[in-house]
Amino acid sequence: MPESHAPTRRQRRLPFAGAAAAVAFVGALLGTAAAAQSSERDSAFVNLSGIIAPPAAPQKTRPANPNPDVAKLLAHPADLWDRIRNGYAMPDLVDPLVQENERWYVARPELLRALVARARKYLHYIVEAIEQRDMPLELALVPMVESGFNPMALSSAEASGLWQFVPATGKRFDLRQDGTIDERRDVLASTAAALDYFGHLQAEFNDWHLSLAAYNWGENALAAAVARAKAAKHGTRFDALALPAETRNYVPRLQALKNIIAKPEAFGIVLEEIPNEPFFVTLPPVKNLDIATAAKLAEMTPDAFRALNPSFNGAATQKHAALAIVLPVDRVETFKANLARREARRAPKKAR
Repeated sequence: MPESHAPTRRQRRLPFAGAAAAVAFVGALLGTAAAAQSSERDSAFVNLSGIIAPPAAPQKTRPANPNPDVAKLLAHPADLWDRIRNGYAMPDLVDPLVQENERWYVARPELLRALVARARKYLHYIVEAIEQRDMPLELALVPMVESGFNPMALSSAEASGLWQFVPATGKRFDLRQDGTIDERRDVLASTAAALDYFGHLQAEFNDWHLSLAAYNWGENALAAAVARAKAAKHGTRFDALALPAETRNYVPRLQALKNIIAKPEAFGIVLEEIPNEPFFVTLPPVKNLDIATAAKLAEMTPDAFRALNPSFNGAATQKHAALAIVLPVDRVETFKANLARREARRAPKKAR
């Protein structure tokens, strides 16, 4: 939960509410290039979790595959998890708490399934936003730790949304909060704000583990901890700082999720694929429309509609002068057709 002004830790946030064939195909196409990349990932994973991988056999260098279909498949994997794995860029954290958190998640497969089910609505958009800024794709996993990918999550410290902004930090990063809209819950606006904040933190600390700790604890508190460590001539790495228990566990928990997603089969986890394609689109604003009517026009349940439009406050029947809504890709044409019929019925009839 980002909080930049409080020197002490907030209360704990709400608990969470709740393919092989493709790999073989890609492996056959890639040959040694994929084997070498897999070997690198195995090696990094071994260092964290103590799982010993067999040594990779020496490989002969082959020329790059000229097949354009293969190149396209490599650049745009069908499974969004593969895209995220390919975008890992943070140093791995070696810490006993990583293994504790791995065991915690592995013992709760139903929780992981719920996380994936909620994440599939938002993850592609978040990955695209992170890649546009050339940032590590580990950041796409932060909402798993922060909110369990529940945009309506609200902590006892009033942190809200996927990225768990408290009111003051939301205001600092220009997230509108009033009786009509709370953009801390808006998927697009809060994602942009969170990435702005991470960019600011990384510019200050130049260490992703410290930036993550600052996002959780508060940048002023983390900066003070670093200053104390320097004054005492102690190390200033994440694992050397005196941190609150929640922050001390925060980065290891993210690392544990990173490891499980990198090698789910090593943990006995079946990670459901997420298509590497947009789940939703944003429509141009519609005049004089309320949330309840918009959901009916899209032929969606109120809960399904709210999951993509969680920022609206007030009654569902409250009309908005210009309502910009987010819809699943497969609901857009239905919405447009029903809206056109509604407007045709409401249009004044011409006199004959």
